[in-house]
Amino acid sequence: MAEDEQDKEVDGDKLSLIAKIKSDKKLMIMVGGGALLLFLLIGGAVYYFLSGDEKKGDVPTEETTDPNSKETLGEGDGTTNLLTQPNFEQVYMYPLKSFFFPIKLKNKENSGRFLLVTPSFSMSNSGLGTQVSKNLPKVRKRIYNILLRETYTNLTTKTESTKKRVKKRIITKINELLPVGTGVVQQVYFSEFIIK
Repeated sequence: MAEDEQDKEVDGDKLSLIAKIKSDKKLMIMVGGGALLLFLLIGGAVYYFLSGDEKKGDVPTEETTDPNSKETLGEGDGTTNLLTQPNFEQVYMYPLKSFFFPIKLKNKENSGRFLLVTPSFSMSNSGLGTQVSKNLPKVRKRIYNILLRETYTNLTTKTESTKKRVKKRIITKINELLPVGTGVVQQVYFSEFIIK
């Protein structure tokens, strides 16, 4: 008889568990549906962003012509236009890390201001970058010395003429470091030239 009571208790526990699951069925359906909707939205967004670049073949492109061939476009008024493709020269750039140092007055005292300069070189060929990398400590030292020689008044009042003069000096000094025949630094650009 004790076994019958235990079976009834076990059956009652199973029934209460089943009843509880059935009562929570609505909640489970809502949570499951929300999770499914969330996954579908995320999947759709991923598909949209990843598949956007694959259809490059569908985009109409402009026809290019050989620069040596002469094609004409009829405008209807009897005039003809020559289509030519512009020739662009490749630019080789070598960026340097920033220089940051205090600006000194003529009597070698600190002015309380600082100079931040970030130069980049325009080079005649791509192989020149390895030569600049090999001599990078010397390159940085020469640029630092050139900038350090500038006076407070030149940097604060005559900024544009000072930049031009500094660029010419940097080009001259850097080209002196490079082996003959490897190429030259053609231009120096400052992405930052800040006096604070």
